[in-house]
Amino acid sequence: MWIWKTIADWCCEMEAYLQVLNAEQRAAVEAPDGPTLVLAGAGSGKTRVIITRISHLIHARAVSPFRILAMTFTNKAASEMKERVEQQVMSGSIDITVTTFHSFCARFLRREIDVLGRESSFAIYDASDQQQVIKRIIKKMDLNSVRYPPGRLKAIISQQKNAGEWGAKPENETERRVYEAYQEELERSNALDFDDLLVLTLRILNESEECRTRYQNRFRHILVDEYQDTNKVQLQLLKRLCGPDPNLFAVGDEDQSIYGWRGAQIENILEFNQHFPGAHVFKLERNYRSTAMILEFANRAIAANQQRNPKNLWTEAQAGAPVRQQPFNSARDEADFIARQILDLKMKKQAEFSDFAILFRSNFLSRSLEEVMRTYRIPYQLVGGTKFYDRKEIKDLLAYMRIVVNPKDWSNFERAIGIPSRGIGQKSLDTIARFFHESVNLDQAMAATICAKALSSKAHNGLESFLALYRKMSGLAESEAPSVWLAQLVQEIEYVEYLSREDELSAENRVGNIDELIASVRELEEEGTVGTLAAFLDHSALISDADQIEDKKKQVSLMTVHAAKGLEFDHVFVMGLEEGVFPNQRALDEREAALEEERRLFYVAVTRARQHLFLSYARQRQTFGNTTYGIPSRFLRKATNPETEPQPQAMLPLDLPEKSNRPLRGKTVRAGDLANHLKDLEDQMRAQNIHISLAKSEGGKTASPRFRVGQMVIHPKFGHGKIVQIAPSGTDRRIGVLFLGKGTKMFMESKAPLKPM
Repeated sequence: MWIWKTIADWCCEMEAYLQVLNAEQRAAVEAPDGPTLVLAGAGSGKTRVIITRISHLIHARAVSPFRILAMTFTNKAASEMKERVEQQVMSGSIDITVTTFHSFCARFLRREIDVLGRESSFAIYDASDQQQVIKRIIKKMDLNSVRYPPGRLKAIISQQKNAGEWGAKPENETERRVYEAYQEELERSNALDFDDLLVLTLRILNESEECRTRYQNRFRHILVDEYQDTNKVQLQLLKRLCGPDPNLFAVGDEDQSIYGWRGAQIENILEFNQHFPGAHVFKLERNYRSTAMILEFANRAIAANQQRNPKNLWTEAQAGAPVRQQPFNSARDEADFIARQILDLKMKKQAEFSDFAILFRSNFLSRSLEEVMRTYRIPYQLVGGTKFYDRKEIKDLLAYMRIVVNPKDWSNFERAIGIPSRGIGQKSLDTIARFFHESVNLDQAMAATICAKALSSKAHNGLESFLALYRKMSGLAESEAPSVWLAQLVQEIEYVEYLSREDELSAENRVGNIDELIASVRELEEEGTVGTLAAFLDHSALISDADQIEDKKKQVSLMTVHAAKGLEFDHVFVMGLEEGVFPNQRALDEREAALEEERRLFYVAVTRARQHLFLSYARQRQTFGNTTYGIPSRFLRKATNPETEPQPQAMLPLDLPEKSNRPLRGKTVRAGDLANHLKDLEDQMRAQNIHISLAKSEGGKTASPRFRVGQMVIHPKFGHGKIVQIAPSGTDRRIGVLFLGKGTKMFMESKAPLKPM
């Protein structure tokens, strides 16, 4: 229940809130009813606009908070948004729904899923749960896990569900069989994955007019943050929730659309007017985060993209320090420079280590960086390591919790019954599974197995003790708070002792994680966020990667650019800016749209910086056991101001075609093109100080003349290259070929698909 302030009070406060907005922000906040799109550039105060819009609806338009739904993509963002709304609107809590898409759908399905003949006690399977299900299916179907890796099958299943067509299945027969088996196991276990939350909610809204009308009447105003990250299903959900007269207030920035690989559609924001005709569109271009120098660089970096609404970020802040671009001979030199710069800036600027972030395109780049951080004794956190809820000890305890809440969850039953060991192996599990398929739930299946005396004596005794424990913990779940229940479980199964037996060295850290889990549950209970085991399981399952970034003081943050989305730091280093690394090779191989997403990712990286931005690249880098020779990323050339800033110190000319980095690919070439590529390779060799290396045969003579150092060759995949090294390898020879923009690749002569030119 919320209490209205006096008219005089809220009039004064509302005007005060509007006064702090700039003209563009205020125009967006005061937009009339109907669909509205706010194109909010990086650091332009979009969250303030959403919060003030909610206040404006409540105060100026007398909209009940009960009728407002605000959605974003992380629990952390949703929690912060609700807290700020409550502070701005009035004292005390208000009955407004601020949530994530997945959390909204989970709550929706708890209430409405019975119309599909499903049970509301469903479990929510996270990524690791899905992987385990798929691995079991691969084993059961006797598939080659190299040809059909679980991760790829999981992605195919997700893509199929997010296509927005209920019941659609993969065209490939094997993939279709896996998909069907996966869905059957989830239904048998009364479980949903993240995609199901969205898809089943949409299905109910499509099929049930009564339900659709009820929710449309409930939520008369819908606000969405990070709209550029919505996928096809989320767009359809919004259309169904908004109804024929949409009061949708969408805030986003197509220049920060970086999740195409997981289904986000940039077209949702670019074609907003087509989806919601008559929409009001506003642009927020004033930046409150970065210096002018950083913004000028960012504007140039993103300008090459075609899929965008033109925007030009500006600021009234000082120009600041120039954006610094730095080449290095090796990844080690690059990491060493970054570490020394951090120590230098920390001393000069009286900064904390938490003011620094080091961003990279892919996690493999962090290895040399971590080594140097330890050498210089710089404290750091690697964001995106093993997530808290993915740690073994946490998954073990949650498995017990899940089978109590959902007595059909076979996947977690398999995990729980083996922790600690009870003498129940795979053969015994297969026997229990047969009874499970004929039973209503796990309790009945275990009881039937025991009654039939279908197991060995040891397994029989183990199952009897587990069933007794299961029934005891199920009873406690009805009367005890989740934190008390967890503590009791740890004691009942003697889990601390089990960890000590398994690995005494790691036991202390693992026990610390268990204490942290119980403490976090207790904290959520005190906040009123969770009161039951089911509520806590929903909370833990719906936590995103961004929610798990630790807010630790006095630590440098090392993270991928994707993980840095939505964050900001005083001093930012973006490393590994080489062709094939950033942009990555996949983007260079695919269509222009993939390269544009890479450029948006680069734009996100540089706009994380408030005061200082350092960009670096290495001439030589060890990747996956191979030495590669790189050239500066094309993004650097595009963003560099030729009138005031030096061009990146190229190891190769940077006038490469924007659409692809693949050099010629063995196609017919003009003489002029070939001459240019020869010159480019020679320039690359000189810039990188690559010396020709020719090993002698045992007789002291030059090796076989089929290939020789300095010779030009062509490869069906990598295109044209120059042999820079030949060395004996047993009865064969290893040949090193430098390819334009691809670095040096090594081949065994007998198997090398190389043709002399």
